[in-house]
Amino acid sequence: MRSSYDAQRNEFCAYVMHERETPYGLLLGNFKSYAQSTAKAGVRGLWDADSDRIIFGTHQIAYRLRDVGVTYFPHEIERTFTFLPYAQLSEFTLGERIHVTEAFYVPHGPKFDRSVAFVVDLTLYNPGDAAVEVAVFPWALLVGQRFYGETEADVDAGVVDGSIHAVNSTLGAQRWWGGSREPYAATVSVREQALLAQMRSGTLLEDEAVVEAFVEGGDTARTSSVRGRIFGAMEYRIAVEPGARSLLRLAVVFHKDGALDLRPRFKDLLNDSKALHDTQRYFANRLADARFLTPSQRISRGVVWAKANMLRIIKEYPIGWGSTNSPPSDILVSRDTSWFVHGFDYFMPEFSRDAIEVFNQHIEESGLMIEYVRGVNAYKTAYDLNINDDTPLHCIAMLHHYNATLDEAWVRSRISIVRQLADYLLSQRDERGLLFGKAQGVDMYGISSWRNIIPYYKLDGAVTEINSEGVFALEAAAILCAVAGDQEAWQRYSDEAQSLREATMNHLFDDDTGAFVLNIDQNGDFQDSFTADEIFPVLFNVADTGERDAILKRLSESDFTTPVGLRTISTADPWYFPSFGFGLLGGVWPDLTLWYVVALARNGSIDEGVGFLDRIYEAMEGGSPRNTVPGEFAEWFDGGSLTNRGMYLSPWTGAKYLWAVAETVGGFDGYRTSGRPHLHPLRPKGWNWVAGVNVRWGGKRCTYVVDFERATISTNAPDLSAEEPYRVVGAGRDVSDEVTISPVEIGAVAFEAPNGSVTIFVLNDDEQERDAIVEFRGSSRRVELAKGAIESLVIGGR
Repeated sequence: MRSSYDAQRNEFCAYVMHERETPYGLLLGNFKSYAQSTAKAGVRGLWDADSDRIIFGTHQIAYRLRDVGVTYFPHEIERTFTFLPYAQLSEFTLGERIHVTEAFYVPHGPKFDRSVAFVVDLTLYNPGDAAVEVAVFPWALLVGQRFYGETEADVDAGVVDGSIHAVNSTLGAQRWWGGSREPYAATVSVREQALLAQMRSGTLLEDEAVVEAFVEGGDTARTSSVRGRIFGAMEYRIAVEPGARSLLRLAVVFHKDGALDLRPRFKDLLNDSKALHDTQRYFANRLADARFLTPSQRISRGVVWAKANMLRIIKEYPIGWGSTNSPPSDILVSRDTSWFVHGFDYFMPEFSRDAIEVFNQHIEESGLMIEYVRGVNAYKTAYDLNINDDTPLHCIAMLHHYNATLDEAWVRSRISIVRQLADYLLSQRDERGLLFGKAQGVDMYGISSWRNIIPYYKLDGAVTEINSEGVFALEAAAILCAVAGDQEAWQRYSDEAQSLREATMNHLFDDDTGAFVLNIDQNGDFQDSFTADEIFPVLFNVADTGERDAILKRLSESDFTTPVGLRTISTADPWYFPSFGFGLLGGVWPDLTLWYVVALARNGSIDEGVGFLDRIYEAMEGGSPRNTVPGEFAEWFDGGSLTNRGMYLSPWTGAKYLWAVAETVGGFDGYRTSGRPHLHPLRPKGWNWVAGVNVRWGGKRCTYVVDFERATISTNAPDLSAEEPYRVVGAGRDVSDEVTISPVEIGAVAFEAPNGSVTIFVLNDDEQERDAIVEFRGSSRRVELAKGAIESLVIGGR
């Protein structure tokens, strides 16, 4: 497997590999849909955000070299994959005669960003000296089906004008499927194997004399109309001349409204030569923001692909914007959304705002934040819990988002919600002053914790995690009230935060063990096993410095740490099982590891934090041996085999990775409220520089370069401040996008001063020495760079 990294143009980053090196294909999406590639480059499960339905089951392609009479099915083809942030390429050769490229993507950009659709662009290249005729056989399950569940019912399908039209007669939902060329034949059937047998024999037509019945318009075009588990197939015959390339676009377009004339949109997508370009351009424009550059190319790559994952999961549901915890789905979880906000604030704070507002609209009257809400029908639940992590985390996310935007008007308009959340937390204290859960069930109905999906498990009462988050949520509420001008509430919540901290330390911290108990349950029993949940009183500054250091040191021991991250509980714990309960009793969750990374960095262990940032993304790039899809952030790993056992693309992990980079090596602190952007650079061993380009913070786009040796920060943000001993230098406006540099792995950040002089910082990673060619406005310079070096060029000026 090969990875390529383009520091300036993130949309050109890629992974190239044989199909054996990845367990699966990419999950892609736009604002309204998801579509998933399979291990053999088929497409499974086109999904619609407005109905939460999978509405197109599967899509595969077979090929036939007609002169030799051989049909190649997907299982008989070995291919090379190229994974891009916005598309997937699959390449292979048929009989050493025709080179095939399949480009799969979900169209994005202003024209198709809300189309429930996917595209497969085929390119057939003939390198020989004689023409070759190829038969292309796309076939598909035309109805929706989730895995092996029930198929969509009441669907009628037929051939219309060379394309296949399928309509749900009950719901009215419709879909069109077809190609940019006129098919030689097209048909529908309830028997997939019958269609495959025809492909194997050479044609979908039993009698080739009746070709016109399949391709002419009018009623004669509907050669069949069937209902049930319907398959469709088409046959295209394409003559590829010597040295030439022939193209075919296949596309599916869906809409839930049967009264809408969908065919013009379908035809538009088939004929739009810029559809892939516009998709790439959307990703290019977005990936240009939050470009964190570091001497570790792996961490820098991780940032790029974290953002690519984040762009795929953004959805516009009927109730508003959000991202599900389990693509494809409309379940929007408050906890996950709060952590999404931490990452999106640096990248797309407008999405953070919209996602927060969805939950602002669905908070319970009592002030309890719900567990989740359905994006289609607004059904919501809190699992009958009286206290959860959703409530404090929402308040914390609102503080983080304020610091990202400095939008005081928004805070003033939402301060009643902040008070409602804080007052509810205070109402749930017991006689000891601790937040106390009174769960009546088990599993999701019995666990007040982020680990809330362990079967038959219960974790309630006074939970250290919840109380730690509660302390910081009350501090967040106090700060937000101060921003809104309510000094009385600021004082009250500040005092209550201190009281809750004291209660947590007095009752949940065990002086004998030097650690916190997991919880004190409703029966008064202590669970005092040392688990990775100890990270919460460290992350939220409940524990004192010595106690934080002791906890972090214990978590760094070999029974917790692995080459892919941090285990949820120790291998020495009698309850340890590497995969039970979705890895929450001994598996490795990257999200937990990223909390650990931030806690390490904030407590003087930046080198260890960087090491985990590196090993987390190394696991994501591992491919088949780790059961991870390169370029996608996996959900959780078996604590024994250290292979991914969860989703290939975990929607929340990419956002957390971006947050962790921003708030460790990036130098930001999302919880620091100072009214302007502020940096606290943390220098890992051997690093000479770090940079951020178009980082969305403090209501603006901040670009900066930290030169560790000179203790200077050059920036386009005149109000940027920094911790001592760093000196901030206003370098002028950011013109980095005008720089072209070779090789592309080298970063370049450029500022134009008012006098017209341009300073270009040339940033090399720590992998190898490089000679760079820097081009800017017609001027070219050559620079020799040592490993990890930073050099500056000055061009022009008056």
